[in-house]
Amino acid sequence: MTTNAWDVLDAEFEAGAQGPDHLPPETHPEIAFAGRSNVGKSSLMNALMGRRNLVRTSGTPGCTRQISFFGIRARDGAEFRLIDLPGYGYAKRSKDERDAWAELIEHYLLRRAALRAVVVLVDVRRGVEDKEQQLLDFMTTRPAPCPATILVATKLDKIPKSRRRAALAAISGNQRILGVSAVDFEGLPELWSVIRRVSAPAAERQ
Repeated sequence: MTTNAWDVLDAEFEAGAQGPDHLPPETHPEIAFAGRSNVGKSSLMNALMGRRNLVRTSGTPGCTRQISFFGIRARDGAEFRLIDLPGYGYAKRSKDERDAWAELIEHYLLRRAALRAVVVLVDVRRGVEDKEQQLLDFMTTRPAPCPATILVATKLDKIPKSRRRAALAAISGNQRILGVSAVDFEGLPELWSVIRRVSAPAAERQ
C-alpha cells in the first residue's frame, strides 16, 4: 500500500503531549483514534497514512504514554491531523499512571475545539465491551459542537470472510460499524472516506 492509494502526500509526527499544558495549537481539524491496548490502533493508523512505522507499534500493550499528533496533507490540498490517544485497559500499568492518562484523554476529548471525530476501535472478535461503551457514552456528554463518533471493528482478517458480515452485525447494535483490516486493507477506503468527510469544512460536508 502506498500513500497514493489514499491521496496522502505527506504524513509526519508533529507533537506529543503528556499533559494538558503540552497540547499543541489547534491549527487543523483533528480525528482522534481511541481503543483498548493491543486493538491494532497503531497498525491501522500507519495503514491509513501509507506509512509502515510512523505510529510506533509494539509487542508490549500499553506502551503509548502520550497523545501523539500526526499531520496529514492530501493531494487535493486538504490538511488535517490524526491523533493517537493512549490505549486503555492494560492492568500492568500503575493506577496513578492509568488515572493520569484518563485525565489527559478526558481533557482532550471534552475541550479540544479542533476535534471533529473520535474513531472508537474494538476488536471484531470481542466487540463493544464495558470500556468501549463508557467511551461512547462519555462522548454524548461533550458540549456542542459534539464530534462525530465512528465505531470501527479491527482485525477483520482474523476471522473467515464468510463470517465477517455476521460478526459485524452481532456487535453493531443500533450503531453503524465499519470493519477494517490493516493487513489486507479491507474497509480502509470506506474509513478514509468518512475521515475526509468529517474533517472537511462545514460548508463542504454532505
